[in-house]
Amino acid sequence: MRPEITGKKILPLEERFGVTVAVAAAYVGIGKSRIYERLRSGELEGKIIHGRRIVVVQSLLRMCGGAPSAKREKETARSEESASP
Repeated sequence: MRPEITGKKILPLEERFGVTVAVAAAYVGIGKSRIYERLRSGELEGKIIHGRRIVVVQSLLRMCGGAPSAKREKETARSEESASP
């Protein structure tokens, strides 16, 4: 059932551990067969849970270049930006 009917909250993709191959393919915009190929080559990390192939979201985000980083960007003053008279 839809979440607005059941009142359940749906986690954003970035907060999930894993998604099905179909959801991963739709998110990236490629076919399911390409997801299976990348799982087989090791480019994507996957698990089999209760007989279903699950793609680990962090590996999917790394593949897309959108994985969150634990490091914070440090802003430093450049010589052009300094307020020297």
